[in-house]
Amino acid sequence: MLTVTWLVTFIVIIGAGMLAGRAIASSNQWSGGDKTMSAWSVGAVLGAWQIGGISIVGAAQNGYTIGIAGAWYSIAGAMYFIVIALLAKPIRELMPGDSVPNYLTKRYSSKSGRLYSYIWLGLGLLYIPIQLKTIASLIQMVLPQFNANMAMVIGLVIAALYTGYAGMKGSAIIGKIVCIGTYALLIWFVVTKLPKFGGYSGLVSQLPENFGSMGNMPTQRIIAWIIGGILSTIVMQSVLQPVLAAKDVTSARVGSLIGYVIAGPICIITAMIGMMGRATTAELGNGATAFAWTLKHYSSPLIAGIVFAVSTMIIAATLATMMMAQGTVIKNIYSTQIRPGADDKSVLRVSRYGTFIFAFITLIPAFLIPSAQLTNMFLTLLYVATGPVSFSIFAGLLWKRTPPAASFWSMLLGVITGILWVVTGMVQKLDTIYPIIAVSYTTGIILTLASKKPAAAE
Repeated sequence: MLTVTWLVTFIVIIGAGMLAGRAIASSNQWSGGDKTMSAWSVGAVLGAWQIGGISIVGAAQNGYTIGIAGAWYSIAGAMYFIVIALLAKPIRELMPGDSVPNYLTKRYSSKSGRLYSYIWLGLGLLYIPIQLKTIASLIQMVLPQFNANMAMVIGLVIAALYTGYAGMKGSAIIGKIVCIGTYALLIWFVVTKLPKFGGYSGLVSQLPENFGSMGNMPTQRIIAWIIGGILSTIVMQSVLQPVLAAKDVTSARVGSLIGYVIAGPICIITAMIGMMGRATTAELGNGATAFAWTLKHYSSPLIAGIVFAVSTMIIAATLATMMMAQGTVIKNIYSTQIRPGADDKSVLRVSRYGTFIFAFITLIPAFLIPSAQLTNMFLTLLYVATGPVSFSIFAGLLWKRTPPAASFWSMLLGVITGILWVVTGMVQKLDTIYPIIAVSYTTGIILTLASKKPAAAE
C-alpha cells in the first residue's frame, strides 16, 4: 500500500508539471525569459527551492542530533528573500535577461561572466549530489529493495525528466502543489502525533538536555546563515531566475516575500519530527534517516505513501530549480561562447539536453559524498561557490564605479580563500562565509577605489 500510494501521488504531481511543458516553444519560455510569472508562481518556485532536502531531511537530522535549534536553518537562512524583495527593482532593471553570466559580461567583462559560469557548473556538480542524498533516504523507505545509489538514480531521473522538458513553467506548477501539500501533511502529522509524547513539553522531557532550546545552535553559525544567505544565496542563478521571470517588479517583490513566508517556518516542523524520532530510538546513527523513519514508524502505509510522495517531490523541485539554472548557464555558454548566433530551436534543444546530460554527470560525485552532516556540508559548499560572487552583484547594482578587475579578482580570490579554509580544517573553528566575504569584499573595494574612471564592459 505504501509503495502504491507513493507511486500514484507521484505520477499525478509529475504529470501536472509535464503538462505545463507542452506549451513551451522557445528557449525564453523554458528559462522564464518571457517574463510572465505571477507573484504566487515566483513565491512557489522560491519557497520550494529553499525548502528542498536540507530543510526537510537535513533539519530533521539536526532535530535528531541537537533538537529544536535545527529550526534556525530556515528561519535565519531564508532571510535573504527579504533583501531580494527590497532589491527587486534594480535587479530587474539592470539584469534584463534570464542569466547572471550575461549580466556580469555586460556590466563588467566577458572574463567575469565566464568565471561565474564555471563556478556555477562546479557548484552544481556537488550541490545536486547532496540533494540526491536527501531524496534517496525517502525513496529507500518506499522502495527498500533499492540501495542508496539506485535510489539516487531514481530521484535524479524524476527531477531531470520534468525539468528538462517543462523548465520554469513546470517548476512553477509543481512548486505550488508541493508547497501546499508539504505544509498541510507535515503540520497534520505533528499535531496528531505530538499527543503520543505528552505534547511538546513531554517530547522535550524525553530528550537530552537543551534539546528544547533554540540556543543549542552556535550563535556564530546562526549569524553565518543570515549573512551567508544575504551575501551568497541571493546571487545564485537559481534564485535570481524566478525573480527575473516575474511579469513585473511588484510580482517579483511580492513573490520574494511569499517565498520567505513559505520557507521560513518549515524547519520548526521538520526539526520536531527529528526530535520525535530521537525520543523513540537512539539507533539511527547520525540521524540522516530520522525524517523518513519517523514518518513511516508513526503513520499508516496510506498516509506515509502520500507524505513521502509530496516530500520527495519538494526535494525534486529544489533539484529541478538547480538543474534548470544549470541548463540556463549551459545555454548561455553555448549561445555566447560556442555558437554565437545559433537559432532559437538549437538553443532550446541544448537547454533541454544539456540539463539531462549534466544532471547524470552529477551521479559520479553523488556516489562518493558521505551522508553525515548534510546541512553543514551543503552550506559550506554554497558559501565557497556563491559568497565570492556577491560583491560583483551588489556593487554592480549599487556602485557604478566598480571596474571589471574588481569583479573578476574578488570572485577568484574569494573562491580560493573558501577552498583553502575548508582544506586546512579552519571551517571547524569559524564558518567559511566570514573569511570569504572579508577577502572578496576587501579585494573588490580596494580595486574599485584604485580605479580612476567608471567601469566599462570589455
